[in-house]
Amino acid sequence: MTKQTGTIITIVLAVLVACPSIFCCLFGIITAAGAGTATLGEQSSQIPQPVGFVLICVSLIGLLVPVVAWFLLVRGKTA
Repeated sequence: MTKQTGTIITIVLAVLVACPSIFCCLFGIITAAGAGTATLGEQSSQIPQPVGFVLICVSLIGLLVPVVAWFLLVRGKTA
């Protein structure tokens, strides 16, 4: 595998994994702060704060995927 192929794979992973993880992290921060509500029809309920902390942790793992992919696929390879 060449350095260019590893870079392309890393960019695709960043778009497919890291971008949704950023939104998941933002939603987790909002929920952990106590501002998260779920509305279904006319019923509205508060989302528990531990759900926000779980979302933050899961999204941080998702943000690490492109970094690890870059480290394994691109770093240290010669052109």
